[in-house]
Amino acid sequence: MTRTFKTATLTLGLFTLICTLGTQTVAQSGALTKVSMVLNWFPEPEAGGFYAAVKDGLYKAKGLDLSIVSGGPGVAGQALLVSNRVQFATMDSPTVLLGRDQGIPLVGIFTTFQTFPQGLMSHEEQALTSFADLAGRTVSVSPGAAYWEYIEKKYNLAGKVQVLNYNGQIADWQRDKAKVTQNYITSEPYYAIKAGSKPKTLLIASSGFNPYGNLMTVTEDYLKNNPKTVQAFIEASQEGWKRYLANPAKYNDVMMEANKDLTPEYMAYASAAEKQLIAGGDAGRYGIGYMSEARWKTVLSQLNSLKLLKNPADLKAAYSVALFPKK
Repeated sequence: MTRTFKTATLTLGLFTLICTLGTQTVAQSGALTKVSMVLNWFPEPEAGGFYAAVKDGLYKAKGLDLSIVSGGPGVAGQALLVSNRVQFATMDSPTVLLGRDQGIPLVGIFTTFQTFPQGLMSHEEQALTSFADLAGRTVSVSPGAAYWEYIEKKYNLAGKVQVLNYNGQIADWQRDKAKVTQNYITSEPYYAIKAGSKPKTLLIASSGFNPYGNLMTVTEDYLKNNPKTVQAFIEASQEGWKRYLANPAKYNDVMMEANKDLTPEYMAYASAAEKQLIAGGDAGRYGIGYMSEARWKTVLSQLNSLKLLKNPADLKAAYSVALFPKK
């Protein structure tokens, strides 16, 4: 299974519409506060730490009764969040900034990935050593992907690359060794290897475009009115990720129950591929999930340079580490 990098697609008009549908109050179940989070894709190791926290009762120990809602095609995480059908949604930092530019009050509170896990996958026989090598190639990318606009501009690739719409499949890529396709480091390479190919991935982050990925997001109102719940979620999630990265196989059962397509072999591959992208960088110093002002400023500057934002951004409102555990 594959996934794509998606920018914000929820317009202000849609935001207004869904708000008129009413909100769902977070219920109390005994001493536990019932909350839900929606993934940006189907349950996979990229969400392993959250499932670990559920299995080990870490959310309940913090007073939360957390339900995890599967993402995937047709699941509009932003719409679920702003209508309060879920309280936490999985996005990325460009989506938060693009959403806020449209008037959607999103706030990032906890990031899974310190290094963005998406890349461009080529065959070993014609592997990319630099994004400049894309000139003259055919590349499959998601329509409107901000990372591609950044790379195209930085490496002067306009008119030099045949760009195809990424369709979530790698069959065409396997047949044509000159082709390049976007990928998640945890997913497409595994399936390419299983099919007999020798994939090489050049991470998007190495281009200088390194947004926070699998970013847990709330609304401004929810953060303002429920700081203790948000703090409990952050603390339990951080501990869950520590435990998952220390022993991913321990949580295979709960992951496979949530997604019947998973196999232990795939989960071992994905958890190994993602470990340093989650635990490295600022996470090593400040803890898993931490976000820095410098990183947010960089992605904001990059989106502005691409003229993707129409309005001045209030960066301090776009993310918060005020409730983050102090080391």
